[in-house]
Amino acid sequence: MLQILDPMGNLVGDPPELSDDELVNLYRFMVLGRRFDRRAMRLQRQGRLGTFPPGEGQEAAQVGSAYALGEEDWVYPSYREHAAQLVRGVPWSVMLSYYRGLPNRDWDVHRYRMNIHTIPIATQLPHAVGHSYAARLAGKNQVMLVYFGDGATSESDFHSAMNFAGVWKAPTVFMCSNNGWAISMPAHRQTAAAHLADKAIGYGMPGVRVDGMDVLAVYQASMAAVERARRGEGPTFLEAITYRYGPHATADDPGLYRDDREVAAWRQKDPIDRMARYLKSIGIEVGDLEEQIDKEAAEIDEALTEIEGRPPPPREEVVRHVYAQVPDALSRQYSTALRRESSPASRLGTEEKWGIGHDPAPAGPTARWNMAEAINATLLDAMDRWPEAVILGEDVGSTGGVFRITAGLLDRFGADRVIDTPLCETGIVGTAVGMAIGGARPVAEIQFDGFVYPAFDQIVSHMARFRFRTRSNVSLPMVVRWPNGGGIAPHEFHGDSPEAYFVHTPGLVVIVPSTAVDAKGLLAAAIESPDPVIYLEPKVLYRAGREEVPKDYYTLPIGRARIRRSGGDATLVTYGGMVRVALSAADRLAEEGVECEVIDLRTLKPWDRDTVLESVAKTGRLVLVQEPPRTAGVAAEIAATVAEEALYDLEAPIVRVAGFDAPWPQFGVEEQAIITPARVAAAVRETRSG
Repeated sequence: MLQILDPMGNLVGDPPELSDDELVNLYRFMVLGRRFDRRAMRLQRQGRLGTFPPGEGQEAAQVGSAYALGEEDWVYPSYREHAAQLVRGVPWSVMLSYYRGLPNRDWDVHRYRMNIHTIPIATQLPHAVGHSYAARLAGKNQVMLVYFGDGATSESDFHSAMNFAGVWKAPTVFMCSNNGWAISMPAHRQTAAAHLADKAIGYGMPGVRVDGMDVLAVYQASMAAVERARRGEGPTFLEAITYRYGPHATADDPGLYRDDREVAAWRQKDPIDRMARYLKSIGIEVGDLEEQIDKEAAEIDEALTEIEGRPPPPREEVVRHVYAQVPDALSRQYSTALRRESSPASRLGTEEKWGIGHDPAPAGPTARWNMAEAINATLLDAMDRWPEAVILGEDVGSTGGVFRITAGLLDRFGADRVIDTPLCETGIVGTAVGMAIGGARPVAEIQFDGFVYPAFDQIVSHMARFRFRTRSNVSLPMVVRWPNGGGIAPHEFHGDSPEAYFVHTPGLVVIVPSTAVDAKGLLAAAIESPDPVIYLEPKVLYRAGREEVPKDYYTLPIGRARIRRSGGDATLVTYGGMVRVALSAADRLAEEGVECEVIDLRTLKPWDRDTVLESVAKTGRLVLVQEPPRTAGVAAEIAATVAEEALYDLEAPIVRVAGFDAPWPQFGVEEQAIITPARVAAAVRETRSG
């Protein structure tokens, strides 16, 4: 274990070359970090702050590592790196606002090169790796420092991030503050490894153990790791052996699982006392610094008083910043709540419509493409149009993906932009999030629909929420796409339709095309969008037929449905692979004299309310068709909306034709679950028979 100062402050190793002013700064930041922790603990007990996670005892690990960074480098924190935040210049007011439970309006991550707190454990690690990759791709010699605790090394995101960083030789420094406890779980029950640093060798990087109570040792180890990363030699894992004297958070009682004698023994190794003794030994009296530190620490209370005196943010803040523009549906929800409450709260202005794309597709030269070819052409166009665009996923490079959607792109754009990743969905999406934060425009592919579930946390906790959590300070222009749905007789987990999970998630756009023309224009709009998009490709339609597709670049409007067939007797609403089923049913019914209007939603979130309501007002009957399980699906949401807003237009009950509330069956019996035109036609007849 690297150590420069022993617990008494005596030199036991060669110290780093630092000026007296720099040594004083290391001490000053540690003391200020502790002052903040102690004051915040008291303020929380007074009810002036929310739950607070103190870091007292871990100051050396934070200050020594953060101090080794250059101005252009970035920090990815967990949630107790208060001392590191001070090193990066984050003001007291920004830190306190978070613990007051207020929106992060002043936390400018680009200004401080300090990302916001990460609550889900270890999920920020892939972001740091992706950001470092994007920075290198853009020609920036930046290093990402990511903090986490010993407990985080058990999380899947830790392993995916370490693996991706090792494979990519990403300029990332992993700083593990090994406190010996993950709340009540001791380290020996967290891992069988003798040392956490031993894990690094499996990922092709150095693992360095350092005395985390020795700020000089941490600085020296961190500086070596930063310089190594900057030279292009790849990541380093630092294990700082440290201790947190206080509770995991103010809601925790460490006396239930930790011996007071253990705490007392670690206090004998205190990082601040150790550094004070060393400074005194070289002629620097820390007592002379107390007045300056007291003055700076007094600003904590001043900042909190100022925050408490602010008027509350406008109520509209609860719906702003979910998307780059407030969707019509969200605006309506907000306005309805105010009306029902007779609330005097401020109202949103003119509803901001989705401004991406135009309809119809432009005139010009065309090619007779199927959907797979149209998507491939769109990806090629996007990579040409956006130099910062990257494609990443399993087998997307040399093989062009299992459905050959990315075929030929590796040869044209190279392995740095068409990235064959390790087999890890949480790593694919997590690093894509970091790439987007770093200025790239990633398009991530999940190989099959049923494989997206490991990436669920990254999608709903980060991809969907970053704009809201940073008050639009960070946009994530990224797309996650995958082949979706059944109909090709696949093995289990290769025919799922998980779109409802993501439609339910605020902050995501969800698109499902049904034609080659729409697939091209909607994917272009998705890549162009400042909001993160889930783009689902009905695999049953990849090569189901060809049509004339404009060869030039174009976008189609996100959030606008298309009427595929006009009619006045019943409205059929569906999307994706079910569109051709609904059209086939409509053809059968036309032979019986029943003319159905078939609406292809194209976008599931936001979905086109106006087109559906206008059609129902004309036909008086509504049949909704979806391939996924019936309960809580897209059809249920549309049915509820029509029942709320157009009940008196209906001449018959709404009918849903949906998949069973059961897993998609194995391919030998898939036909027993597939929705057929006959089922849809029968549902329309039901609406006309009552």
